[in-house]
Amino acid sequence: MKNRWGKLLYFVLFAVMVISCSSSSSKTKTFPKGFLWGVATAAEQCEGGITNNDWYLWEQMGNTPPVGLADNFYNLYATDFSNVASLHLNAFRLTFEWARIEPHPPAVIGMPLTSGDVDPTEVQHYRDVIASMKAYGLEPVVTLVHWTVPQWVDDPADIKANNYKQSTTSLAGWTNTLTAYAFSSYARFMAQQFSTTVKYWITENEPLPDTLTGYIAGEFPPGFSSLPDLTLPTMPNSASVVTVVKNMIMGHALAYHAIHEIEPNAMVSIAENSIFASPATNTASAKALASAFDHAYNLAYLDAVTKGIFDNGLTGTTNTEYHPEWAHTIDYIGVNYYENDYIVPAPFGLLAPIKALPCNQTIAGTLQKFGVTLGDIGCPAQNPSETQGLTNMLLEYANRYHLPMLITENGYGDADPVGRAKYIVQNIMAVKDAINRGADMIGYLYWTLDYDYEWTSGYKQNFGLFYVDDFTSSTFTEPTIATYFTRTAIHPATDVYSAIAAANDVTQTIIDQYGH
Repeated sequence: MKNRWGKLLYFVLFAVMVISCSSSSSKTKTFPKGFLWGVATAAEQCEGGITNNDWYLWEQMGNTPPVGLADNFYNLYATDFSNVASLHLNAFRLTFEWARIEPHPPAVIGMPLTSGDVDPTEVQHYRDVIASMKAYGLEPVVTLVHWTVPQWVDDPADIKANNYKQSTTSLAGWTNTLTAYAFSSYARFMAQQFSTTVKYWITENEPLPDTLTGYIAGEFPPGFSSLPDLTLPTMPNSASVVTVVKNMIMGHALAYHAIHEIEPNAMVSIAENSIFASPATNTASAKALASAFDHAYNLAYLDAVTKGIFDNGLTGTTNTEYHPEWAHTIDYIGVNYYENDYIVPAPFGLLAPIKALPCNQTIAGTLQKFGVTLGDIGCPAQNPSETQGLTNMLLEYANRYHLPMLITENGYGDADPVGRAKYIVQNIMAVKDAINRGADMIGYLYWTLDYDYEWTSGYKQNFGLFYVDDFTSSTFTEPTIATYFTRTAIHPATDVYSAIAAANDVTQTIIDQYGH
């Protein structure tokens, strides 16, 4: 009897020890070896001087503040790479600007590009950029289209002149299936040029916000307004919003196959803007509304490129199509994350058939056109925790798709430098929490490196880790002199991020100071 109780006690103690060790391991687990720590940028927002894409025409139409030279990354990329390397970071996301590479329509859309279709000077420029990046020990993460496209693909001025019914000078953007084929030819060409130097590719940046701003709300080019019903064919080429989304998916899938034909081992994805959808109340109807928004905004595109399944009603329940050529065209999930939003019913019957809106400032700006505030439509005064939403979003993707993930954007646009440091620490801790709970993470890219141009906000927001001297005053709107662009680190954010990257972990000292 005594020996029996002794064995039982031994096994109990052993089990407690195993559980304790397992728990301790999960709490102290560092980031994976080779984890990418870096920054994200976009050509339009940092290069400056682009005058042949749709955004430049949009600017000339008076719809947005002028870009000018942005932070002059086009000429000062080596300075930026040196600054990134000095922070112990090892990755850099940038855009190959399609309008620079292919300034004019090709001889035959959809066919392989010839030397006469591209600008050799710009191709060589990006070769020099990638070579410099590699020399500083940085892993390139390349975006092929970051919202802007060549004017021959989208001419918003001509579309407006034709009363938004057609375009006589362009393909009318993603309303046209030919845009998908043109994009795939461009992707193939760039893969041919950079297959030995670029591993990570992003075909399209945030296709759903691109659709929302340009084809639903009319606030970005091409400027279509389709707020009432996403399924009505109100745009050129008899396109609806659903058509636009499908053409973007088609463009991605064609580009994926083109890149992989050149380099089978390439890692290809999109950068998916991800809003964690929280129910506004603890009711069945509120939870159903959040689920509907989650499906349409976060999952519909990813379901198409992982499973080949697409729902024309965007509700997850109707008109399902199967496109085998779209399935398995994503090697990892690029996650752009900024928001955990409450979801409320869309007013006035807008956005059918989804009929749901997130409580965020982008939507607030659109509602102002109708004299409506977020409070008017039932939004609580404050959204739930952004960092908890990041963990939840990553776990939702991990459990649904079983793919590795890369944070391709996550950033802080307020002026408080200490707040920026806290934001970085707390969001990286959220990523670590997701890793400890089973998410396979490739890396974390902070948005962004330098004080840059932020679309319709112009230069009013600063997401950067570095100020760009001489254009950060409240009165300055457009940088114009190339010699002005001195970078100055924003402390303590740069110190904190550098320490995390160097340690490949968030130390307890950093947590104690910035983690709460």
